[in-house]
Order: sequence, then C-alpha cells, then structure tokens
Amino acid sequence: MNDTTLPIKNSARKSGSKPTQARKVGVRKGFSLGDWIQLKNASKDLAQRKGQPLRKISIEEVNRHNSEHDSWIILRGKVYNLTPYLHYHPGGISIFKNFYGKDCTEQFDKYHRWVNIDALIGNLLLGFVVDEKRRLKTLDEFPIPLPRRSTAM
Repeated sequence: MNDTTLPIKNSARKSGSKPTQARKVGVRKGFSLGDWIQLKNASKDLAQRKGQPLRKISIEEVNRHNSEHDSWIILRGKVYNLTPYLHYHPGGISIFKNFYGKDCTEQFDKYHRWVNIDALIGNLLLGFVVDEKRRLKTLDEFPIPLPRRSTAM
C-alpha cells in the first residue's frame, strides 16, 4: 500500500494549501498484518458465530452493532463482525467510527478497491444483508406483465 491511497487531510482542503495525504497511524506492537494473519489462522471462531451457519441479516440488526466493542459492517452485501480486526487496521480504529453498524462499501472501494477482502477478513463473515423494506412479501405486489394475446387468427 502506498500513501496515495489514503484520504487527503481536511486541514489542507480548508486552508487552500497543497493537499497532503493522510498518514498511516501505525499499530501497536503485536498488532501488525503478520500478527493478524497468525490470529486469523489460529482462531476457529473470530466472527463469533458459535457454530451457526451464515445467515440473512437485516439492516436494522446490523445497525444495533455500532460501537468499537461490537462493530458489524456491511461490505458489498455481506455482513462482517469487524470487532476483532479493528486494532489491526493500519489506519487506526478512529477511521471506522462513522461506519460501525453501517454499510461502508463506498468508502472501502474508494481507498481499498485492490484489497482481497475475503483473504483479509473473510473469517469474520456473519452472513448476507437483507433489506426488509425492499423484500417482496408476495408476488402480487409486483405482478409480472403477461404477454398480450393476439385476437387475429
């Protein structure tokens, strides 16, 4: 990763000076990418699914997991329990504070499109988001138009 993929600092935008790239904050000893990979490979249930299969999860349920100590996110329609990974992120925890319990796909794609998310946090997958407001309750809500019959024979 190079610093050109990081967001521009707000102070440079406001002052009109030449924009500077935000810097990685770094991680504490024991929280490097290598440490994350070791933890990921050694752990059996980082997502805390407790043996349950992947499931459909409503946006409302994701929204309830909105703190540093209980952080779920939506990324490309998948729901992840990001809590175990937060301290390993090289940008720091504060970068996620506006995304706890929310969809962060747009922000992720803006800065990390090249990251293989399945390899990095795939083991934190809880399930797939279901938007209850948009789900069909019956087929009658959105009838399929039938082709018109020709009256001429």
